[in-house]
Amino acid sequence: MSKRMKALLMGIIAVIVVVILISAYFAMQPKVKWWTPEKEMKKPDVDFSKLDDTIVFEKGKTGKIEAYAGNCTASEDYKVCALLYIRSAWPDLVKGNFTAWAERVSGDYILQKLVIEYSYGENYTGVGIPPVDGFAAKNLWFDVTPNRYGGTNLYYEWHQNHRMVGVNKDANNGDFYGVSFPIELTLEDSISENITHTITFTVTAYYGHPSLLGWRDMHELKTQVVLKIVPGCEKE
Repeated sequence: MSKRMKALLMGIIAVIVVVILISAYFAMQPKVKWWTPEKEMKKPDVDFSKLDDTIVFEKGKTGKIEAYAGNCTASEDYKVCALLYIRSAWPDLVKGNFTAWAERVSGDYILQKLVIEYSYGENYTGVGIPPVDGFAAKNLWFDVTPNRYGGTNLYYEWHQNHRMVGVNKDANNGDFYGVSFPIELTLEDSISENITHTITFTVTAYYGHPSLLGWRDMHELKTQVVLKIVPGCEKE
């Protein structure tokens, strides 16, 4: 056998080994139950120049609030936006909606995932999400694999780790990706305790170029909106 034939044979063997290793790697990955909302999210028509990035109202104010906070951050490749809407409030319960999206500005980068996180500082604030029929999304999938706690990974991550991950699982080359869902905030203190609740929502877009061996040339871009509930007075 000539040296050229030996080199060709070794090259073929190397390719076969790589394919086997890749196949074995994917076969070993845990099975994920992916879900995407039936309702398709439309790009919000929002004039962010008229919005602050923070909503502030007094605890104890009840009924309609109807306040918005919005923020966008842009790079030369992508723009990521967050929109918080507070619809109504009671002394220990606040209801609203949260919307997050990423859109391509230019270039050929593809969104890998959109991560939504919230933090509440020193004063606990439960941020609940309702059943999945309240969701709308575009080009994003969510992990609803059942877990040992009796729920799904989507709800466990939100309630325990305070994050939600929308994944572009098929590496769809879109220009817009987003999710919108209702939220309910529970406050475990009385009005007389004089406590301020500050809840910060952070949205991070991760984008790059997909390849056979994973994503490469990755970038991230984030933005934030804040809800601040300050001490108020008992209603007369």
